Amino acid sequence: MDTNVKATRVEILDQLGRLLTRSHDAEKGYQEASENVKDNELKSLFLTQSRQRSEFSQELDREIRALGGDPDTGTSLAADLHRAWINIKSAFSSDDDKATVEECHRGDQEALDAYNSVLQETDLVASTRELLLRQKQSIESANSTMARLALVV
Repeated sequence: MDTNVKATRVEILDQLGRLLTRSHDAEKGYQEASENVKDNELKSLFLTQSRQRSEFSQELDREIRALGGDPDTGTSLAADLHRAWINIKSAFSSDDDKATVEECHRGDQEALDAYNSVLQETDLVASTRELLLRQKQSIESANSTMARLALVV
């Protein structure tokens, strides 16, 4: 096997693994958000987002396996990957739904940055690219919703 091809495959698996970890983080973050807001519509919205991120994780897991990788099933321990949701706990302590929405918005923005980075800097096969673009589009939609809600909550 050509060394460049192998390096590219390893890089792709690494990048997909990072997105998988982010999906796990977002799933748990939205789950926590749903448990800590008072507004029932927000609760429902956060639960829907948590379930969607769980589906994203499953899709990324399958994609990594299809490419011959071994997906990590946990959430991140590294501070830079966990940062997206770390401040959510401080939002909860104030019982402030607005702060929780803002943290979800910030977490989604960081996820979008990660997706953009992978899509721009990684040589992906068409099926993987389509999967990531579809997931990114859903996160963009959620991010827009969070941005709007942050203005009205």
